[in-house]
Amino acid sequence: MRTSRDVYLTIGKGSYTFNTPIENEELDRIKSLIDDACGEIVKGAKQEDILMITCVRLAYALDNVNEKLKKLLEKIDEAN
Repeated sequence: MRTSRDVYLTIGKGSYTFNTPIENEELDRIKSLIDDACGEIVKGAKQEDILMITCVRLAYALDNVNEKLKKLLEKIDEAN
């Protein structure tokens, strides 16, 4: 079983600490996804706006992956 520990994450202008058993390699991938979704910080943007935009971009990416997986599964089902 993984041991939980405190980790630090920066999103936009804010830094956050949370306790998680996520391994460093997984955490690095998650941080990279968040950084990509967060994009360049618009000068003067409020932290709440940055968080909302990041959330929408991550949801959009997740939805795209979900749709691709559905189509792939449909092709596999049709082939069987």
